[in-house]
Amino acid sequence: MDETLMDIASLTRNQPFCAGVILAKGRCLLLTLNADGVPETLKGTAWRVGGVGGGQEPGETVWDCALREAREEAFAEVELIPSPSTYFHNMDTGAIRRIRVRDPVPPLLFSRTVNPRPDRPYAPGLPTGPFIHFALFLSRPKAWDTIRPGDDVQGLLLCPVDGWTRLKAGNKLKELARSGIEVIGRPNVDWERRPWFRRRSRWTPFSPFWKNIRNCLTS
Repeated sequence: MDETLMDIASLTRNQPFCAGVILAKGRCLLLTLNADGVPETLKGTAWRVGGVGGGQEPGETVWDCALREAREEAFAEVELIPSPSTYFHNMDTGAIRRIRVRDPVPPLLFSRTVNPRPDRPYAPGLPTGPFIHFALFLSRPKAWDTIRPGDDVQGLLLCPVDGWTRLKAGNKLKELARSGIEVIGRPNVDWERRPWFRRRSRWTPFSPFWKNIRNCLTS
């Protein structure tokens, strides 16, 4: 198969990007519960489900960003693991293809979407550019016993690879906990709320990239 060769460090240098990590404990994937991004009609009753990751800070590389986001969102000191395969996802067309990567620590996923505000930085000191890139890395935590919700998130879920139907079924957090999904919440977490996914979230079985994440947890 003809695989495109990409240099992710060059493509993301002085360009807008986000980065994140896949943190897995056995066959369970660590997910975040977030207050932001929830539709008005669901505010007060749902948390948005996402992965561990977020936007860049000034001067960071995608690798720096991924490590920092793991610390901030899950108090996790992690090692980034070179992925044996890397996939490029054009988020505007939906196309996914396997690529080769020059970088010594390649991500599992490298995505790109057209920047709707190419001349305006997301925050002061950040770069501008025609695209927003996203890199998702395999990772290994140095210790699981330190992991807890960071200031940016309301809670964490350790969800088995076969537990996604329970998340999508509209079950409350307290019901998910009884079903075998580990909920790591703040002391005052609202157990009556339900998980909610954005339509384009890569963290659902309906995402075109889901099978690649699932393969990482079952291999």
